[in-house]
Amino acid sequence: MNVSDEVEFPQPVRAAPPALVALIAPDVGMERQARVGKAGIAVAIAMACALFAAFAQAARVDARSVTLQKLEKAGQLSTMSDKAIEDETQNAERLYQVMRVAGGAAEAPLFLLLGGLSVVVLVWFLRGRMKGRAVFPVAAAVLLPGAIANLLDGVTALRQESLPAGPATLAPRDLAAVVAALGHPLSGAALKLAGVVDFFSLWAALLMAFGVAAAGDVPTRRALIGTLSAWLCLRLLISVAMGGAQ
Repeated sequence: MNVSDEVEFPQPVRAAPPALVALIAPDVGMERQARVGKAGIAVAIAMACALFAAFAQAARVDARSVTLQKLEKAGQLSTMSDKAIEDETQNAERLYQVMRVAGGAAEAPLFLLLGGLSVVVLVWFLRGRMKGRAVFPVAAAVLLPGAIANLLDGVTALRQESLPAGPATLAPRDLAAVVAALGHPLSGAALKLAGVVDFFSLWAALLMAFGVAAAGDVPTRRALIGTLSAWLCLRLLISVAMGGAQ
């Protein structure tokens, strides 16, 4: 019998990282992520997407209108030459670019730490038993919905001719932005309520809930109710804070 005639055994197929599986099957993926998953892949993806969004916005920044408003408010606009105004605009753009890229680089590590703290607090609050090695793998997987949002923001930014030097509305993230994109902008209380429903944030909260259930031996129903309640309170707090800052 020739070697070629022998039965060829199938090669083992490498399983997808559980953090990626969790995006479409959070119950199965987060259980595996808490048990055997690593934080590295998810953190690397989150950092890459955050930096992509930061560089895209930095490349499209146009600070002229912001600079003109600032100079006019300070009473300096009428006494400055066009060259001086141009220099001020370039300085404002460079400052924004440095700050935006620095913020993009720090986003994933900061959110990883906050996510890890959230896992510990939720497990404690829901009376679970924390598995220490599962904290950062779970927190890392929770970063992925935000990474997808950053990826969409970066693509949207590159399609713009220019962006203001400051917070910019890019890819729709919440219900209010989606309704506005359809040509029916909301206002008043309806705008505030719709702004609470951030799809990517809700997606991350679902991953967090299943991660808390797996990492802390918390019943899934209790973890879902507790985590989503905490998410809703946080979103309402952010909405009220942003409304008061305007």
